[in-house]
Amino acid sequence: MSELSEVPPVAGEPGAVEAAAGSTSRTGTASLSVLPAPGTFEDPAEALRVQVAQLVVAHPGVLRMEPTLLGALHSLRQGGSLDGIQLDVHGRVVDLDVNVSTRASHQARASVIELHRMLRELVAAHGFVPGSVEISVLAVEETG
Repeated sequence: MSELSEVPPVAGEPGAVEAAAGSTSRTGTASLSVLPAPGTFEDPAEALRVQVAQLVVAHPGVLRMEPTLLGALHSLRQGGSLDGIQLDVHGRVVDLDVNVSTRASHQARASVIELHRMLRELVAAHGFVPGSVEISVLAVEETG
C-alpha cells in the first residue's frame, strides 16, 4: 500500500492508483492513495474534492461526513455537492472546511490531528498550497 506522500503530484497522470479505503499503514493509521483515472476530471479542484472525501471517510475514526445547513447553502450557490466539504481555491491556495461524525471507539482529537496532516499532504500532492484546513466534529457516535 502506498503512503500518501507517494501520491503523484498531479491528478489524472498516467499510473493512477486505485482507492484502498480501509487500509492501514505500518503505524496502524489510515492511509489512502487515490487518483482518478486519466481524463476523469478536467477541474483539478474537483479531483481534489473527490479525494478529500475518499480520504476522510476511509479514516477509521470517521463514521461519516456531516453536511451542515450553512455548507449546503454555500454549495448550492456555487453549484457544489452537499457532502460536508467546503473547498475554496484562491489562485493556488486551497482552504478546506470538513465536517464529520466520529466513532466513539476512536479518540476524536487524535483522528482530527491525523486527518489535518493527511489533508494538508493531499492538497500539496495535487500541486496546491494548503491554506486553512478546518475539521469540525459535529457528532461522536457509538457504532454497533
